[in-house]
Amino acid sequence: MPTKKRKTPSLPAAVRDHLAPALGSDARLAATAQARLASGAVLTAYHAVSPDHPNAVVSVVLAEDGTLTPLADLTAALGHDPFTPVFDPSVVGVPAHPREPVRIEPARNDWRLDRCERHRETITVTVPPNGTTPKADVYLLADTTGSMGPVIEAVKAGAGAILGDPALAAFDVAWGVGNYRDFPVPGTNSYAFQHQLAPSTDHTAAGLAIGAWSADEGGDTSEGQLYALHELATNPTIGWRPDSKRIVVWFGDAPGHDPICTDLTGLPAAITEASATADLVGAGITVVAVSTTTGAPDALDGDPQADAGDYTTCPGAGSPGQATRITAATPGGVHVSGIDAGSIVTTLSALIAAAVKATGNVHLEATGDTAQFVESITPAGGYGPLAGDETHVLTFEVVWVGTKPCGERDQEFEGTIDVVADGVVVASKKVRVVVPRCRYHYVVEVVCGTRRDEKETGHDDRSGPCAVVPGRYATAVLIDNPSTCPATLEKRFAPLVLDGKTVGREPDVVPAKPFAKLELPAGHATMDDCCALDEAVEHGEGLLVGVLDIVSDLPLEVRVVHTADGGPGSVGAPSITTRPVEARRAP
Repeated sequence: MPTKKRKTPSLPAAVRDHLAPALGSDARLAATAQARLASGAVLTAYHAVSPDHPNAVVSVVLAEDGTLTPLADLTAALGHDPFTPVFDPSVVGVPAHPREPVRIEPARNDWRLDRCERHRETITVTVPPNGTTPKADVYLLADTTGSMGPVIEAVKAGAGAILGDPALAAFDVAWGVGNYRDFPVPGTNSYAFQHQLAPSTDHTAAGLAIGAWSADEGGDTSEGQLYALHELATNPTIGWRPDSKRIVVWFGDAPGHDPICTDLTGLPAAITEASATADLVGAGITVVAVSTTTGAPDALDGDPQADAGDYTTCPGAGSPGQATRITAATPGGVHVSGIDAGSIVTTLSALIAAAVKATGNVHLEATGDTAQFVESITPAGGYGPLAGDETHVLTFEVVWVGTKPCGERDQEFEGTIDVVADGVVVASKKVRVVVPRCRYHYVVEVVCGTRRDEKETGHDDRSGPCAVVPGRYATAVLIDNPSTCPATLEKRFAPLVLDGKTVGREPDVVPAKPFAKLELPAGHATMDDCCALDEAVEHGEGLLVGVLDIVSDLPLEVRVVHTADGGPGSVGAPSITTRPVEARRAP
């Protein structure tokens, strides 16, 4: 919502003269209001302060005939305050609309992840209109120093309209109430911050807490709201519900002292705008601020050093723009200005409804035992702020990585991927990760075919003498299942020299591709040889060199037999070597 500026009129001469005995000749207008009596007569109320006492408000009413009457006398004569608005709760807000759930797709994950195995998953989160968070805690924080009188009375009169706004009917809203004045305490003020009501769904209790507000005290212009904001963010007695969105609705007409030193608060460290902001952000609180027209120029954004004389032991260092900076730092925060007593209730209702429905941030979080398999979520910081009156389709990429070594049995892990909106989980999907048990790997070097001498062929064999010397080669792998259970086998082969051409010399690499599966009954044997590798690769008669990986769910007896001779015309018998192949435990 854009910041609104309003031009405040000056005091009429007759009113200034009337107030001079109480406020001096330099009285300053704090606020005005108009009312029409049943007779049709129009009355104008002027609320004024002295520059030396910015929170000591004197109010006088000017009639159309020029008659001036103290507001208290007029209220007593009429039996009511004609300048306090009367609100119909049914017309303050906008009608409620049914809430739709936040959706996460795919709705479930079931992974089998061997160690170092990687998968990329696209997750889509659909945020419907009317917000993401069904539960919201709205804390009304009012400046109740003397200059806030007209605004405080208007909010008290409109409390029922604010609490009963039909725009909030679709949500579980709890209301907290508190108000602030300033330090020194005791002395100039009765308190710096008064926490009146922990967030509650009891509208009667909230209405009574608001009704207890009275505008008084304050001293200098700057007030103690930084202390109040610090307390709201850090004090456990505030009573925020643990699974609710947290919203502070703060309204006042003057900036806050910065810093508030330890000799005033008794805390171990001074409170500053920066520290209070960090507290609010850390607590996941959205701050909605409203600057009223009853006090300092620029109200909550005013210069905190302009009139801060009450803090004699705590030199000021703050700067203008506090409310704008604080709200901008919190998710979905907003600051509006130029709000008078006549518009405060409708302004608060609109801002509260927008804050409850809107979302400052939506991101994904991995929880439970499966979180260890999530390498990254992009975007890590999520999305936001998101308006509450439209549908948002958000896309995330999750990288899953196998992080657990295999064991003797399958290992099963469970957890969730949660959609978190402003600190609250609003949707979730179950995740199950199975780390398959270790298998037995029998890795065998394979040499097959003929490597001819270059003198015979007349051309360069690119495998060259670096691979094997000229000759004929054969490999046989003997596989026996000595157990009493059938074994499930998978065979993989990676060719490094194919038909005499080197394809896998470093830095080149070749994947081991699965090419066959079989079940080997108990007490049975089988064999792989160069002919069987025709299933894996078409290797021709030229030289074939590669790696055969026989993978089994049970231990086997495996031996490899290599045969070689010098080729046609060679002298001597072929050489035959045999050796056992030890199993490696791996996924």
